[in-house]
Amino acid sequence: MGDRALLVGRGVTRYFGGVAAVTDVDFEVREGEVLGLIGPNGAGKTTLMNLISGLIPLSKGEMVFDGRRLNGLGPWDVARLGIARTFQIVKPFAGMTLRENVALGAMFAREGRGVPARQALEVAAEVLETVGLGDRMNAHANELTIALRKRLELARALALKPRLLLLDEVMAGLNLKEIERLIELIRTINASGVTIVVIEHVMKAIMAISHRIVVLHYGRKIAEGTPEEVARDERVITAYLGRRFGQGKGA
Repeated sequence: MGDRALLVGRGVTRYFGGVAAVTDVDFEVREGEVLGLIGPNGAGKTTLMNLISGLIPLSKGEMVFDGRRLNGLGPWDVARLGIARTFQIVKPFAGMTLRENVALGAMFAREGRGVPARQALEVAAEVLETVGLGDRMNAHANELTIALRKRLELARALALKPRLLLLDEVMAGLNLKEIERLIELIRTINASGVTIVVIEHVMKAIMAISHRIVVLHYGRKIAEGTPEEVARDERVITAYLGRRFGQGKGA
């Protein structure tokens, strides 16, 4: 992990009507790191991820990815710059095979260099092997459990060959063993050179995989630091973690 900032946000703000979902947030994502993003429900975490990915526009502020200003870019433009994401609610193309689902991501690869359908299917097969779905690549997406659908969602994002991967609650609804497997997979992806931002409510997981953590509360950044620093921060304990976790007893 280096100190170079791959993504920088300055004064990031988003209003919905007269309500501010994210207010004046400054942040940076360093190349090669896993940055955790935590906070209570409604804190603005997914809104911030939607802003980064171009799904919704900024109301104020700016974001810069590897020297390129993201303001005004649509999600297709952002994806082609090398930013891929997953969503809280997984929605694969149910009538298509896993391989076909993932091939769509490869055909929309970053920097505008998509690949022909046949090559995209080859890329899809490789990515599905990486996430542990290689033996199911010809199954249809509607045959998968929720845990395997999460892996499929991750595979579709990886097929874009991203430099920055945004993960929005990929562990929600999984059991302990499934969470442990996904933690190892995320570590493997990060070790391959992909920078990651992850939103997660499973605190043991976020503390285990993150190099740094940013904490949002009511749309504002209230803390930032290593997992150990954040776990001891009184503002974070009061707003989100609770005293029990702050004393090292959290689940």
